Amino acid sequence: LALRATCFGAVALAFPISGALVFGAGLDRHQAADALAVIYCVGLISGVFAVLLPLPSLRAWTRAQRVESAALVFLGMSYVTHLSWELGWLLLKDAIAANPDAPWAYAWWAYIDGGDARYAVGDTLLVAMELLSVTNGTVGALALARFLRSGRQDLAARLALGATAVVHLYSASLYYASELLTGLPNVGDGFISVYIKFGLANSLWVLAPFFVFRFVYDGLWPAPREVTQASA
Repeated sequence: LALRATCFGAVALAFPISGALVFGAGLDRHQAADALAVIYCVGLISGVFAVLLPLPSLRAWTRAQRVESAALVFLGMSYVTHLSWELGWLLLKDAIAANPDAPWAYAWWAYIDGGDARYAVGDTLLVAMELLSVTNGTVGALALARFLRSGRQDLAARLALGATAVVHLYSASLYYASELLTGLPNVGDGFISVYIKFGLANSLWVLAPFFVFRFVYDGLWPAPREVTQASA
C-alpha cells in the first residue's frame, strides 16, 4: 500500500533529517527529538494499522486478511527495531552514554532526552529486557522468513510468530510497569515526553500482539465463509 510506504518512509527519513537539522543547522536537539517522536509514533501506528481503514482498494479484503496483514507488518517492523536500534544500544550502550552530543549517537539520545533516562545509565532490568527483545527478534525474523517462503502455509512458523508476540506483550508490559510503579522517575516532564515518547511510542508492542494472536488463531481454525471469499 502506498499509505504504508509513506508512513514507514517518513519514519526512516525522520532520523537522518532530524540529526542533520540538529548538528548541521543548529536546531535545538530537544525540539528536534520531540518532532521526531511524533513522526515516529504517527508513522508506525498508521503504517501497521492502515489496512484497517475503509480504503477503496481494501473493500474486497476479509477480516482475516486485514488482521494477517496488520500482524505481519507489525512483526516485521518489530524485528527490524529489535535488530537495529535495540541491538545497537546493547552493543554500544557505554559509548552512547559517554557521547550525548555525538551525531552518531543521536538516534538513541533522541529518545533518551525525555523518553527514558534508563538508557543512559544501562539499567540492569532494561539490559535484560533488551537482551530478551533481541533474542526474540532473531527468532521471529527466522520464523517470518520461513513463513513467507512457505507461501504462508507453515504452521510451525505461524506458531513461532505467535510465541514472539507473547514475548512482545510481556516485555512491553514489564517495561511500562517498571517505570509507572515508581512514579516515572526516568521520564521527562511535559506532554511529549510522558505521553508520546514514553507512552505512545511503545504502545504498539502492547496492542498489536493481540492482532498476532488472532492471526495465529485464524490460521488454525479459519472461518469457512472467509476461506471461500479469499479463494474466490
